Amino acid sequence: MLEPGSFDALTSQEIDALKSAASWYAKYHARIIAESADDPSAYALAQRDRYLALLSGLGKLGVQVRNPLGDARPEVERKAA
Repeated sequence: MLEPGSFDALTSQEIDALKSAASWYAKYHARIIAESADDPSAYALAQRDRYLALLSGLGKLGVQVRNPLGDARPEVERKAA
């Protein structure tokens, strides 16, 4: 039996569908993330961290999505890290 979360259980068609859905989600939320780039609240920081993790994961799967925060993380995030 496969463990939950195992990519081994997915067909190539299912993986492609997941990549497409995640890409759509990332592109849809790019504006929201960009608008909160200067928000120093813990919620906004956590939201940006999750979004950047999504972009990183998509990149590892061969899907490139433009980072709305630019190449570097905002100053607010660097101070909080």
